[in-house]
Amino acid sequence: MDNWNSQSGDIEWVDQVYQLLLEIARSSLSHIPRIPENITQKSLPLIQKSQSIQQRPQGHGFKSDSFSVNDLEWVAQVRQLLEEVTGESLSERPKMPENLAGRALSLADKAQSIKETIEENAAGSPTDEDETSLESPDALLNLLHQSLKTQRAKSYKPDAPEWQQVLTLLDVVKSIYKQIQS
Repeated sequence: MDNWNSQSGDIEWVDQVYQLLLEIARSSLSHIPRIPENITQKSLPLIQKSQSIQQRPQGHGFKSDSFSVNDLEWVAQVRQLLEEVTGESLSERPKMPENLAGRALSLADKAQSIKETIEENAAGSPTDEDETSLESPDALLNLLHQSLKTQRAKSYKPDAPEWQQVLTLLDVVKSIYKQIQS
């Protein structure tokens, strides 16, 4: 049976794409907009992985029953954006692609949604690793994220900006933790 747990390479790819898209958005929204340094080294492996995902038989994008055509479209959009940014960074006179920050943030939002789907599917299928993974800070951060989302949905004011701030701060904490681990 195919599930997200057996596709750790795909899960890692989605997370790396998410992190890079956030970096691209931050760089393009900075005081002096620019293309991130070392974008070529960071994006080429992600572009190659997107190609392999797109070449899988139809319906086997991430080898999950919950994978949809929209996710394949997202993979194609990520690939296109990364190729565009990489191409510009390698040109003689690099220029910022049009609406780079908006496109990167939109794709990062979809990546976050895919990551949440992965986590929900992983939580729904218990494994022997569940007991030990709950002890890891990464798993605890993911559990906290899910709990906060549940509490937000039950909240009297689920649209309050404070909820988004808390979830964004948690994403920052996750990002910093992953940087510490690498």
